[in-house]
Amino acid sequence: MKKSINIKFFMAVSCIIIFVILFVLLLNCTILEKYYLMQKRSSLIDIYNDINKNSHSLSNISSNLDKIDSLRNYEIVIRDNLDHTMYSTSRDFMKNNIFINAPRKNLIINHKNLSTFFEENQNYAVITFSDSKIGSTFIGLIGKLDNNYFIYIRTPLESIRESISISNSFLILVGTVSLLISCIVTLIVSKAFTKPIKELNIIAEKMSNLDFSQKYTVTTQDEIGTLGNSINKLSENLEKTIQDLKEANIDLEKDIEEKSKLNEMRSQFISDVSHELKTPIALIQGYAEGLSDGIAATLDDQKYYCNIILDEANRMSELTRDLLDLSKLEYGSNEITIETFNISELIKNTLNKMEVIFKENDIAIEFENENDIFVQGDVFRIEQVLDNYLKNAIKHVNENKLIKIKIEETDNSVKVLVFNSGEHISDENLQRIWTRFYKTDSSRNRENGGTGLGLSLVKAIMNQHHTNFGVQNAEGGVEFYFELNKQI
Repeated sequence: MKKSINIKFFMAVSCIIIFVILFVLLLNCTILEKYYLMQKRSSLIDIYNDINKNSHSLSNISSNLDKIDSLRNYEIVIRDNLDHTMYSTSRDFMKNNIFINAPRKNLIINHKNLSTFFEENQNYAVITFSDSKIGSTFIGLIGKLDNNYFIYIRTPLESIRESISISNSFLILVGTVSLLISCIVTLIVSKAFTKPIKELNIIAEKMSNLDFSQKYTVTTQDEIGTLGNSINKLSENLEKTIQDLKEANIDLEKDIEEKSKLNEMRSQFISDVSHELKTPIALIQGYAEGLSDGIAATLDDQKYYCNIILDEANRMSELTRDLLDLSKLEYGSNEITIETFNISELIKNTLNKMEVIFKENDIAIEFENENDIFVQGDVFRIEQVLDNYLKNAIKHVNENKLIKIKIEETDNSVKVLVFNSGEHISDENLQRIWTRFYKTDSSRNRENGGTGLGLSLVKAIMNQHHTNFGVQNAEGGVEFYFELNKQI
């Protein structure tokens, strides 16, 4: 289980505090008493030296000895060389001439054996002893003054041990309170300290998931602030790099798609050309062989054969051109040019170009709208749409010989409808007619049948314009239509 950095920080500080308290307790229990004894020994020596310095006048130091006894808890006795007590701060001290029980087995110390305890080159000795009468242990000093008097000083060790015990108890109490306070302070400090780290961690996690929306707000100039600035810069650089990679990937995908479309277009073009050119090539080959073999003996026959070869060659050229144009439109390699033009004028011009064909086929033309209407689109491509709709109408018009063109307007668009009298198209064929090389009447002769690509070109052109087009059966015939956006 993952531990929070708050908990880790809290536990670390708490362990340090507990360790310090236990270490101080250990020092109290093992070293403090020795240190206290050492300080007492030094204090005893200082008192001895001070009294010895003024030993020529005992009356002068009496008040000082009383002060030492009352303030510092030292019992002091001064005796002469006949063991007469010259000064004493305690009634019980050295009563019955007993000074110590140890280390010399209830030895009574007096001026005759005092020197046996002295330290080398010194007139005093500091020793620890017990008073059997009161059952206490003391640290004391025995010594000889310069005036040949003898001094005895003692202080109880129980006070030292009691002080150590009190010190330990107080230390435990203070340590416990300090620990509680430290824990509270540590929690507050750890939260304040770890808050920016947690925030940076959240930002880093979001960055790992490619989310660069969150940034760290730098409020300090320390290492955390520097880290926050670095994270922000890293986030910006990563975001820019990934965006560049995405754009590069999109461009690469487009290139691959374009190449795929190009290969598909080539394959489709080759397939279509191979399929559709078989018949005209066979006809050209057959009639050319007839001419070569002399089958057309007369000039009229030869001219007839040559005209057929020429027609089929033109048909091949038209078919190839339409296939190339259709492939470019379908695969997006031939972009249209959007401009504003007068659709009414374009219809009139197209009708004028085809007037001879209408007259040859004795077809009546009706155009119901003579007003100027401006639309947006590729004028060349829209003329192709009109041309194919009209050629299709000529091929399928019945004995009534009527073609009508009308324009319907809305607020945002213009709808052009081309009607021809004739048989209705079956529901099955209403969608199929837009497929390349599809012909509703397979029995039509080659002269009037066309290439079968006209409506496919219309579909490709209108898809490039992103507007509606279609066909519907109307009363007495069939009606094709397309829509364009009005001039803005």
